[in-house]
Amino acid sequence: MGAYWSSDFYIYSRQKEDDKYQLKVELKEGNPMSRFKHEVFSYALNKNYKDDKSLYLYCGYSRVAKAIVAGDDVQYLVVTFCSEEAANEWDKCQEQMDKVYVDVIWLERPFLNSWVYHVEENFLVRKYQNYKMDMKK
Repeated sequence: MGAYWSSDFYIYSRQKEDDKYQLKVELKEGNPMSRFKHEVFSYALNKNYKDDKSLYLYCGYSRVAKAIVAGDDVQYLVVTFCSEEAANEWDKCQEQMDKVYVDVIWLERPFLNSWVYHVEENFLVRKYQNYKMDMKK
């Protein structure tokens, strides 16, 4: 990833129950944004992070991205980035799984079968709408 102050990347979550941050993944290898993308797709598809209300990608102490699923009748996945560079990295990268440092489509197809992209005016936001009611939390 671009010019960041640190090479230490982490994925945190915020728990639904008590709103506390919890370290989920320490990223030492691979592309941090690609791994974050995989984890966000997993979160949005209810495969992981069922007790968490949001995910965060941090570089050192700086937040790079936040992902949250919100809404009652209609759910939206909103991914917010710290910079245009980070948002563009999200757009360009594929997913990476743990210990598989190759960008490949792992969960993107199932994700796109349930979520549709919405164009946002804010270039730091990527927003997706869940159009399948069976995915409702």
